[in-house]
Amino acid sequence: MTPTITLEPVREKDIPSFKRRLQKAFTLAAVEAFPDFPEVIPPERDMDESLAATGAEALQIMCDGEPVGGAIVSGEGPSKMLDFIFVDPEHQNAHLGYAAWQAIEARYPDAERWELVTPYHERRNIHFYINKCGFHITEYYNDRHPDPHFPQDEAGDYPSEDGGLFKFEKVVDVSTPPSP
Repeated sequence: MTPTITLEPVREKDIPSFKRRLQKAFTLAAVEAFPDFPEVIPPERDMDESLAATGAEALQIMCDGEPVGGAIVSGEGPSKMLDFIFVDPEHQNAHLGYAAWQAIEARYPDAERWELVTPYHERRNIHFYINKCGFHITEYYNDRHPDPHFPQDEAGDYPSEDGGLFKFEKVVDVSTPPSP
């Protein structure tokens, strides 16, 4: 049975706990890939930049009235950026991610193009974005082709063996609403 997911804007007073939950989910995935991972990710400044971006909206992913994850979406008009999306670790593997993505697409029915970036080692994410959500890899950022929006000197202690980031895009036919 597909869970019923709703989205609620994050209240200003809940931003600090929202950020901590986002960091917990992202750091857990990094530690799984790199057991000696030295820091919490994403850094506070990355979340603050996303929250301050044009058209940014922080969303609680809710299931039966309980927050189970979150997302930050930015952009104006027909182009949207999925800056962050996460399911809280205690709610992972419950098939909430795809239902959350469908709710996000439904919230932005005029979005014609979605973009996001994820690390190459996040095989679960790559499977999810390509095979479940319909994204395509359009660029591979690495030492020889750096992400112009994420200078390497700002990457902190992220392991150099990380291997880079994939940029994903999804073009949406806005004449056909997303399936429920």
